[in-house]
Amino acid sequence: MLRKRKKIKKVHILLPILVLIILVSYGIRKFTQEKNLYKDNTKVIDTITQVLDLNTVKYNYSNIVTVKKDRSINDIKIPFSEKSFIIKYNGTINGGVKPEDIKIIKNTGDKIYIEVKKCRILNHYIDDENIYVYDIKSSVFNKVDINEVLKDVSKYKKEYEKKIIKEGFMDEVEKNTKSSLENMLKNMGYRTVVVSFK
Repeated sequence: MLRKRKKIKKVHILLPILVLIILVSYGIRKFTQEKNLYKDNTKVIDTITQVLDLNTVKYNYSNIVTVKKDRSINDIKIPFSEKSFIIKYNGTINGGVKPEDIKIIKNTGDKIYIEVKKCRILNHYIDDENIYVYDIKSSVFNKVDINEVLKDVSKYKKEYEKKIIKEGFMDEVEKNTKSSLENMLKNMGYRTVVVSFK
């Protein structure tokens, strides 16, 4: 009889504590769900745009190109019009995504599914103050001028972009974009973040 009373007393003490724990954990969960401002997709995209550096890969390089030219009329080369020079310059290529390339497929406030349309080269800067021209060989009929050199550098920019894309630059941009988005969205409170590329 005494044992039954002790058991009943223990149940009477433990039951309210258990109910209190359940109610508190439910209340905290409900509160955090209501506090999650990131169920609104527009707010998520705005936050991504403001917080995330959309330039996810910065590639610095030095390039040296040899330029050889001559003048011609109707595909007939003019004698003594040959010229050549070597250009050395430094550049920076930034790869990443633009905000309009990020689309939210599903957002529950706890889980978010993001689709990235495409990664791209966002900008490509040449350090104009450090362009060097060496070994200039020009003729009386065909002089080398600075505008021509700048025009040639601009042409070689595109060639360099093609070169690094072939070497896997965009794979690195995708990898870093995925990692940056996942880290940022998890810091915003999402438990599950799925980032896919189109």
